[in-house]
Amino acid sequence: MSNQLATTKRRKSLAEHVAVIAALEEIAGKDGISVMTLMRQAIREVIRKHADSMSNKKRLRSIVMRYAPVPPLRIDTPRQIIRLKRQQREFDQVILDLNLDDSKAIEERNSVVSPRCNLRILELE
Repeated sequence: MSNQLATTKRRKSLAEHVAVIAALEEIAGKDGISVMTLMRQAIREVIRKHADSMSNKKRLRSIVMRYAPVPPLRIDTPRQIIRLKRQQREFDQVILDLNLDDSKAIEERNSVVSPRCNLRILELE
């Protein structure tokens, strides 16, 4: 019996997974949210915890940035721009939620003109 409860055993039984999901369903029902929402919250919390150190934050940011929305080579309709901007806002919010970047860095990355660039107004009409 002690072998079945050994912490070194990696294989988990279906009964264990079902029990965990049942507990999640109870918690989610009591909170008035879906199990998936509860799992997303827990997963994001784990990522935030690991993003506390700068080395982990950089490594996780580089992994997550691979999934950033990419503008199409050609934009034919305003709808495509709207969709891209929505995807970019959602992605930026995830980066903020996961504590992988701050709003200033996101703004700099999304800006057409770098904040280090000095702008001058040449003519007013």
